[in-house]
Amino acid sequence: MAIFTVGARLHDYGKGAPDELFGKVSADGFACVQLAYKKCVPGVASYADVTLQLVQNTLEAQKKHNIAVAVLGTYVELAIADEVQRSANAADFKSQLAVCKALNAGCIGTETTGMHKQPAGTTRERAQYMLCKSLETILPEAERLGVTVAIEPVVGDSTNTPQAARHILDMMQSPALGVILDMSNLVSFEGKDNQQPLWDAMGELLGDKIKAVHFKGKNFAPDGTMLHTSLEDSCTDYAGAFAMLRTLPQPLPVLREEAVPARAASDIAFIKQFF
Repeated sequence: MAIFTVGARLHDYGKGAPDELFGKVSADGFACVQLAYKKCVPGVASYADVTLQLVQNTLEAQKKHNIAVAVLGTYVELAIADEVQRSANAADFKSQLAVCKALNAGCIGTETTGMHKQPAGTTRERAQYMLCKSLETILPEAERLGVTVAIEPVVGDSTNTPQAARHILDMMQSPALGVILDMSNLVSFEGKDNQQPLWDAMGELLGDKIKAVHFKGKNFAPDGTMLHTSLEDSCTDYAGAFAMLRTLPQPLPVLREEAVPARAASDIAFIKQFF
């Protein structure tokens, strides 16, 4: 039975040095974070700016505030159907594998490129091929270092369903490849009233490959427009998802995305009711 740990996305706490930001999330009751240096540390404009000193400062902040890095976030487009851009993005991602190792992060994560970002005419099949091409260059080094790469299926991305994520894992056949379950990101307007098939498929196809869980609010306007909401106003079937997650053997970080620091206590209480 899974043991859950509640964390937060660090850049929802603004920008600052690791010590400052880790101190804030710790004081609010979180135990781990998703860390994306470019989004939260001033002066980090590219991955080349993630220096050994910055990593050391982060390790010291982890120890001081008892905060684990559950996910090292990269936010690069590994499935973009532009070879020059894709290759550069894959190199950026690969450069952060050693950082993931140094931080003892649970995984290094990425979404799989929104189809709206693709060149005109790009098919989902082509985008998934480009993702696999990127992973081909990344995963051998991840295996060598002993770190886990985690892809996040998103309804509008190249990898848009549990089945699509399973396909990528089957294609790559790497022990270093897992998935992040962002519950809300899998819910479509058409499927919002029947989410159980999503959780069933995640459990059956990917259960032991889930490395982290993202927890945020989402709903839809009557015309299908996506809305960012509080957790209480979300249409996401958290109870259904956690009925599956509780059966898994691995410990799982549950990360509050779009965190509102002023609501930390109530959000943590809301999340923990599903454990």
